Amino acid sequence: MKSPSDTLRSLFRRNRGAASSAPTVQAESLALPALVLEAEKIAASLQSGVHGRRRSGAGEDFWQFRPYHAGEPATSIDWRQSARSPVEDTFWVRERERENVQSLMLWCDPSPSMQWRSSDALPTKAERAQLCTLALASASLRGGERAGLLTGIEAGRALAGRQVLPRLAASLLHPDADEPEFPRMALVPARSDLVVISDFLWDEDRIDTFLKTCASRPVRTHLLCVLDPAERELKRSGRIRFEGLEGGVLTLPAMESLGHAYEQAMNAHLAALKQSAASLHADCIMHDTSQNPLPALLALHMALGGGR
Repeated sequence: MKSPSDTLRSLFRRNRGAASSAPTVQAESLALPALVLEAEKIAASLQSGVHGRRRSGAGEDFWQFRPYHAGEPATSIDWRQSARSPVEDTFWVRERERENVQSLMLWCDPSPSMQWRSSDALPTKAERAQLCTLALASASLRGGERAGLLTGIEAGRALAGRQVLPRLAASLLHPDADEPEFPRMALVPARSDLVVISDFLWDEDRIDTFLKTCASRPVRTHLLCVLDPAERELKRSGRIRFEGLEGGVLTLPAMESLGHAYEQAMNAHLAALKQSAASLHADCIMHDTSQNPLPALLALHMALGGGR
């Protein structure tokens, strides 16, 4: 019998409906100003004032717990939090907040599976993820902080000033052809915030590996899971042939008989994602492309300290 994650992968992850071909460079160039303008509008709607300084340092206010790193003094370990940790043999350090400017680094999943939507009335997951990425970058830049991407020609560069947003947008729309499946953590500055935006329809082992890699670095991780509404519920009937955007073809009969099993598998997958994130002190926020992105971005902005 297949596990829920196996069912999920076999029914959808490898076999979702084919999307239209990738936009041309000319079309992307025309979309760039509109994308930047929309991102700026959303950023302006986020809470005004100084972007949160929830950054580790020598201050007195608590910021976050993070894993203990070899070589640090044992006195830095929070033994009470370590005893409560669901992760075996992991010690946690209580970090403090500081007020100086730091960096926000963003990774927008460039994989082909993001180029999908269930209806022409909806944006693709990639389009919504790109908008959210730029809106968060814009909010950070407006607050006087630095923002950078982990994809494209600007990968790893933390830039300052609101005028750099079109530059980030151009890099976001033109990721490298050989982008790795994970954010390049070596490019993430220490003591920075990392926002990872994806559909997270990954194998459980890949999710665990990714989150443990993030936890091993002195960064604070935030996940924004972007899904099409048709990925949450399987509302189809009859015999349907699926063509995967990343390879694979599958024909399934009597789709109406699979809906309950699919929804159970999807719910189990998302619950496991949230649990894994919580166990390693990472935020995990869900977003449906049929909804306004502002509520999800407000939640992320608050997690980043924007509401302080």
